[in-house]
Amino acid sequence: MQTPPQRARLLLKPPQLPKKFLGRVLGHLESYGRYEQLSLAHEHLEMQVAERVSLDQMLGKQIHARETELPHVRLVDCRLLECDLGQARWFQADFARVELLGCWLTGLQAIEARLQDVLIRDCQAALAQFRFATFKGARFEQCDLSDADFQGADLSGVVFLNCNLSRAEMSGAKLTGADLRGCEINGLHAGWPELQGTLIDPSQALALVRASGVLVDFPEGQAGGEILFS
Repeated sequence: MQTPPQRARLLLKPPQLPKKFLGRVLGHLESYGRYEQLSLAHEHLEMQVAERVSLDQMLGKQIHARETELPHVRLVDCRLLECDLGQARWFQADFARVELLGCWLTGLQAIEARLQDVLIRDCQAALAQFRFATFKGARFEQCDLSDADFQGADLSGVVFLNCNLSRAEMSGAKLTGADLRGCEINGLHAGWPELQGTLIDPSQALALVRASGVLVDFPEGQAGGEILFS
C-alpha cells in the first residue's frame, strides 16, 4: 500500500532581529530612505507616498500604513504584528525574512513583488493582489485569501495551511509543489495546467472535478489519501 505524502515541510529563515533596537519612531517616510533597527508601536503612516524605502531589522506592532504608496519598498528581517496594510500599493516590493502576523492586508497590492522566507499567519487578506509575484519560500497559515489575485504568480512550493482561497484567481500561476490541502477552494480560478504538481486532498479533488461537470462515484472504501496532480 502506498504511503500518502505528508504535509510539506517548509523551513523558513526567521527574521534576524537585533538584541537592541536603535530607535522607536519612524515618522515621515522619505524616498530612498533607509530605516534600520527600529522597534515601533502604534505608528501612523496612512496614505504616505515614497519610493524605494528600505526597512531593515524592524519590529512593528499595530502600525497603521493603510493606503500607503511605496513602490519598490524593501523589507528585510522584519516582523509585523497586527499591522494595517489595507489597500496599500506596494508594487514590486521586496520581502526577505519577513513575518506578517495577525495583520490586515485586505486589498493590499503587492503586484510583481518578490517574497523569500516569508510567513503570513492569521491575516485578513481578502482581495489582496499578488499578480506576477515570485515566492521563494513562503507559508500562509489560517489566512483569509478569498478573492485574492495570484494571476501569473510563481507559487512553487508555497504552503497554504487552513486558508480560505474561495474565488482566488490563480490562472497562469506556477503551482508546482504548492500544498493546498485543507484549504477552502470553492470557486478557485485555476485550470488543470496550473494544478499540475499541486498537492490537494480528496475532497478538494472531487470538488474540482465536479466543478468541471464530471460526475464521480467512488466505490465504498476506495476514496482516501492525498492526491498529487502531475
